Amino acid sequence: MDAEGARHLRERIDERQRLHWQTARAVRDGEQEPADPDGEFLVRCRDGLREYEPSPGSRFVKQIVDGRWETAA
Repeated sequence: MDAEGARHLRERIDERQRLHWQTARAVRDGEQEPADPDGEFLVRCRDGLREYEPSPGSRFVKQIVDGRWETAA
C-alpha cells in the first residue's frame, strides 16, 4: 500500500470510529464529548461496545448505558 492508500484507509477508519461514538444519544445531544477522549487507545468497536488498550495488557471497555458511553466495571 502506498502513502495515499494508507491515508485513505486511515480516514475511513477514523470516520467509522467517529460515527460509532455518535451512536450514543448523549453524544448526539451534546451532553457528552463530541469525540471519544480515549480514542487514541481504541482497538475495537462493535454494537454498543468500545474496547481500549492504553498500555500492553491493560484493557478496558465502554458501553452505552442509558444513552451514554460509560466505562464498564
